[in-house]
Amino acid sequence: MCEQAAGGGAFMLGPVIHNSAVVGYLCGLGMGVVEDAHAVPAGARVVIRSHGAGKSEYSLLRERGAEIIDATCPYVARIHGIVRDESAAGRTLVIIGKRDHPEVSAIADWCERRVIVQSPGELSSWLAEKTENRRAAISAVFQTTSSRETFARCEQILKKECTNYKIFDTICIATHERQREASELAEKTDAMIVIGSRDSANSCGLAEICAARCARVTFIETADELDASAFVGCGTVGITAGASTPACNIKEVIQKMSEDTRLDGIPETPEVPHNERDAGIPGGDGAAGAET
Repeated sequence: MCEQAAGGGAFMLGPVIHNSAVVGYLCGLGMGVVEDAHAVPAGARVVIRSHGAGKSEYSLLRERGAEIIDATCPYVARIHGIVRDESAAGRTLVIIGKRDHPEVSAIADWCERRVIVQSPGELSSWLAEKTENRRAAISAVFQTTSSRETFARCEQILKKECTNYKIFDTICIATHERQREASELAEKTDAMIVIGSRDSANSCGLAEICAARCARVTFIETADELDASAFVGCGTVGITAGASTPACNIKEVIQKMSEDTRLDGIPETPEVPHNERDAGIPGGDGAAGAET
């Protein structure tokens, strides 16, 4: 969508995904990046980032006569619909996710009564603050990159503490599968490499999952950051990547490992989902894991 929109003064409202290589590629095609809808020139073509935008941002863009190209992830767009409808029904929205993440900020702007909590512990603390919180008509949603563990713990807390609650499973299926596979890989390897942006919630989540199961975890964005000496004495190294990591980055890391460590059995190219192989931008929006 960004490639088609590039040129003629087109802008992204925030980086379309959390990966500097992809955003740099798109900027090279003529795209601009603005962080605030107020900075969009009147009448400009604007791509809404995959993390979505708030209701007030859409209103402002329309006021400025912008041509809106909506690249919001369908999973995120579904959350916007849920919180809008639940808010209209007079319920209080509890949004579980990273408070300063653009996805969460956008979700919050689609509802009237809301509270953002970053963890099951924060949810418990908020409910304990006053009786009205526990008795409120609560509808809970989750940032798409939340873990299944977070979902289960929050569900347990709400069941125990609340008298009127709804809980919506809004975690991205692909994110859950990637977390599960990374966990399994980390448990049977001597070291793990996680490829992704440090601004990417799902990449950081993968690194945390791997660190809990593997003593050596290296978190990098590109192959240039890889230090092969970190894997001296390792018999098996696992590789996983965040949702916004281009397939070309994964391939470069595997190739560098092959050249620097002379490991046997590393494939020339990683196994990547079909959508990545056919994507127009470098690598598309997905990830792959490879055991070396």
